[in-house]
Parts: sequence; structure tokens; C-alpha cells
Amino acid sequence: MQEIYQRVAERFAACINEVFESEASLETEFRRYFAKTQAEVSTEDHFKSVATEIAAAPSGVVFSRTDYWNGIIWKIFEAAWLEVGPEVKSIPTGYDKLMILKLVHPLLDYNLFTQVLLNLQGYTGMQYAVSDAQAEMAGIKGAWKDPKLDPFAPKVKKVKDPKTANEQKFNNIISRIKAVNLIAQFDGQASFRVSPKGSTPAFADSRNLSMIGVGGDRYLRTFPHLKPFYIVWKPGMTPETAKLDHGLNMFFADGIDGWFVSKSGGEILNEVLFSRKIMYEVFRDFDILKETCIMIPRMNSVLVVCAADGGHIKKTFERLKALYPVLELYEGARIKELAEAEETPPMPFGAQ
Repeated sequence: MQEIYQRVAERFAACINEVFESEASLETEFRRYFAKTQAEVSTEDHFKSVATEIAAAPSGVVFSRTDYWNGIIWKIFEAAWLEVGPEVKSIPTGYDKLMILKLVHPLLDYNLFTQVLLNLQGYTGMQYAVSDAQAEMAGIKGAWKDPKLDPFAPKVKKVKDPKTANEQKFNNIISRIKAVNLIAQFDGQASFRVSPKGSTPAFADSRNLSMIGVGGDRYLRTFPHLKPFYIVWKPGMTPETAKLDHGLNMFFADGIDGWFVSKSGGEILNEVLFSRKIMYEVFRDFDILKETCIMIPRMNSVLVVCAADGGHIKKTFERLKALYPVLELYEGARIKELAEAEETPPMPFGAQ
């Protein structure tokens, strides 16, 4: 069976390399499932979660590099399985998927692999307590008394250089309001944005999980045997991953063949690639057949949901810390959101 898994992994990796060759090849793959004038895909199975969106687009589903890719990449994986997998054709199981992801890991660079992983990994085991967040925000809004600072005003912005305790609380509340608005969208399904070779990858997904900041930490719930950990580095301290060739005006990154043209600038490219590299290294150290490891990259951090004792993530962090001294590791919520907030650990979902 190991030989079959290896064969499927190699075929799947080859397909991913072909599909991600360019924006045009990504669109061609998208069109295999979504014709320009008609959605030509069953809304069962891996597209069931987006059935409502598809039904609401009778004139056709517009090409997107953010939406539907969790389903599309599963279809690419499934096709490789049916093409070179077991002689008796069947739908691959969850175990099959995990085993092949392990074998695909060394076959794809960290930019491509993490895009595949984000769209194939399951998010069972974590959720955000939206009702708790909304209730807390209502209480904070009722208690807020500052006549000059209103964190609940439309389009309000943070104080750039907060000097007083109230200004710091004001900024923290704005972070929490943004986080509450984002976590309300999470339903256990997410499609992460895909980027062709040579293009700057992005922190983007259909449920905005990548955009949830520190303010959302306190609302994350996990199964009792799991816990969230955050590998973090300070803004402006991201190790250099993408290097600019001034003569060619292109960026190159160690471990990735080819070059990048970055419209958004080298800082964004470097930030995203470094987060992806951390994900890739964490995955290397985990046996996902035996232990849950859910990861989400963000600006200046990577969320890792894994075994509550943290044995493997702590060992991995020690290895990464030796390579990148700027890294820090947090268990659970990263900061106190309000000075007077009661410091109680969040209750795992499923617990009473």
C-alpha cells in the first residue's frame, strides 16, 4: 500500500505543479468545475458548503482565486487517486488523504505545499465562540464612558501611538470588534486563496480566518484534548526570506525554484513566505496520522492547534528558535485584552 500512496503523491504533486504554473492554468482548472455561464459541478460532497453561493449565481460563477479552492484541490487529489491509486476504485478516505499529504510534503516547495495543506486540512477541533464574543462586546459598549474616544463609531481607527491606559484599551477594543466581525463568518469550512508561481501569495480566505488578529484569541475554542499555540514574531523583525535581485527587479527565495514579481512590495512577499516556511517546518515535525495539527498563517504569526500538552510543538519551536531567534511561542491567548479583564482560561467547546 505504501507504494500506491507514493505513486499517488507523486502524481498529485505533478498535477499541482501544472495547475499552479500560471494564472491562466488556475483559471482553466477552475473552469473545469465552474463554466462561465453555468455552475457545472455537483453541490454535494466537497462543494456542499458553497451550494447556496452557487445557487445564487444563475448567470455563472466568476473566476476566483479565493473561493471554492478547498473543493477544487480535493478534486485534483481525488483524480490523482483514481488515476494511479488502488485498482479497486473508491473515494479516498481521511487516512488516505493524511498519508498522501505526508508524502507530498517533500515533493512541493513550501509555498505550494502550504496552499494545498490549507485547502485540504480539516478544521474539526476548533471553532470561535461568536455568541460569547457578541455578549462581551455588548457589555463593553455599555460600560465605555470616554467622551472623546468611541471604539464603536463607524470606520474608527486606532490611536497610532497610545500613551494612556484608555488609549490602549480603546485600541484593544477596536481589535476585538474586528475579530468578532470576522469570527462570525467561520462555519468550519474555508477556502484559502491560491497564487500561481511567481506571484505574491496572500493572507486571504473565504472566511477571513487569516485576518483574525490577537483580539480573536480569547474566543477560540478547541476540543478538550487540543489547545491553540501561536508562533509569533514582532512586526519589522521578519527574517529575510525573499531577496531582491536589483538587476532583474525580481525576488528570489531559498527553497523555491524560479522568481517572484511582487506588486505589493517585498515586505509583504517576505512576510507571507516566512509564515508559509514556518508552517512547512512545523508539518515536517508532526506525524499527522497520530496527532491533530491545524495551522493558519497570519501577519507575524502562525496559529497551531494541536495536542494540549504541547510536547511536539514545543520541541519544534526549540528547533525553529535556534534558526530564527526572533520567534516566540504562546499557549492560548497571546495578550490581556483589557487591564481589568478576568484572566480565566477559555472553555473548550464540547465542555460543560
